[in-house]
This record gives sequence, structure tokens and C-alpha cells, in this order.
Amino acid sequence: MSFISACCNTPPVQAEYTPTGETVEHAGLKYYIVGDKGASQGVVFCYDIFGLHPHAYQVADKISLSGLRVIVPDFLQGNPLTMASLSDPSVLHDFKTRRGAWDYNQEMFKAAVAILHNEGTASIGAVGFCWGAKLAICALGEDCGIKSVSLVHPSMMELKDFEQAQGPVLLLTSNDEPEMNEEFAVIKAKPVGKLSYQERFPDRIHGFCAARGDFADPAVVKDVNRVVQLTAGFFKETLAE
Repeated sequence: MSFISACCNTPPVQAEYTPTGETVEHAGLKYYIVGDKGASQGVVFCYDIFGLHPHAYQVADKISLSGLRVIVPDFLQGNPLTMASLSDPSVLHDFKTRRGAWDYNQEMFKAAVAILHNEGTASIGAVGFCWGAKLAICALGEDCGIKSVSLVHPSMMELKDFEQAQGPVLLLTSNDEPEMNEEFAVIKAKPVGKLSYQERFPDRIHGFCAARGDFADPAVVKDVNRVVQLTAGFFKETLAE
């Protein structure tokens, strides 16, 4: 299990954005929440290695406009990776084996699900970007209270993640990731395969829908909106099952 190369050599963009949701604290940890409170369907949003970048807020807000309640756990607790830290082998090793591992983050993920349930949201999925996709699909392989996942330009994927997945998967890759046809075939062979779908964005770089995306470029924004549309539609279908 490792980052794809673009994770370590493509910097985040500088951006500004004013979020429309609110930040709450639960057990001393922060969560950003946006969308209709008490919505029947919700999403745990797993950001990329750059944490609560303005683009994370913006994409979460966009997804919420479809009627989904979206919660963004601050898994990295205000201490995201940087381009400098990505060049430090010890930092990368610590992230892969500890800070970024599913075992380290699963309690915060489960707490996010519980927060949505307590608000009245009954049916929940997860969307993950880059490393966040690893958290999302690991959650789908366990009894974490989610029904489906959208994986956007995913990193750190392993075949076993797809073998263990217990719900539908939306797989959205950029030109920088493998096509992952072997992994997706595992999902398609399962009963949940009929609700699973993949699409590739060959003109986009890894991270185009997160911290690395140039949201000043209309062509990029068009594809970001396509990702949001696909993800929202996927959850509307799979969370209604």
C-alpha cells in the first residue's frame, strides 16, 4: 500500500472560500457539517492529505445542495501534510502506518456517522478523495453504518479493500491513477455490482476535485461539477435501497 506518485509531487493550490456550514466539536474533535439538518440521507466526507483546504469545504457544500447532509471529520486535527513533509521519509512512514491508517481514524469516522444518526439522518454513505478514499472503502468493509462509497481520484488502494467492501462503489479516477479495472471487477461480480459504476477523467490530474484542483479553470470546474453530480446521484440511489 502506497501513495501514487502524484500524491507526493503535486502541490495544493492557493485558494479562498467561505464555507456555508458550521463547525461543531464532539469529544474534543472538530467536524464540519453542512446541508439540511435531519435530512434522511447523509455523507461522511473524507478529505485528502491536505486536510480542510478551501476546496474541501467547497466540494462538501456542493454535494450538500442535492439534499444530502454532509459531515467532514477533521481526521488530521488541524495538522495536514505539506509538500515539505511529503519529502520527509519518516513523516510519510508515520502517516502510512499510523496517522493515516484506518485503525487510527475509524473511531472518528464512526463518531461522524453517530452524529448524523443523532440528527435524524437514517441512511449514510461516504465519499473519499485521495487518501480519504482509503478510509471510505475500509469503512465499507466493516460494520460502520454506511451503505455505499464514492472514491474520487483514490490513493493507497489495495485489492483486498474491494474484496471486503459490503456495498456499492462509485469509482472516479483521473489520468494519474491506474484504471483499477481488476479491482472494480471484484465489485461488479458481487450483488452490489448492479449499483456500482466507474468513470475516468483522462484530462485531469490527481487531486483535481480536491486541494490540487485549479478551480479558476472552467474545464476543471466542469469536471468537478460532474464528480459532484455523479456522487450525489449515486448516493440518492444507493442510500434509498
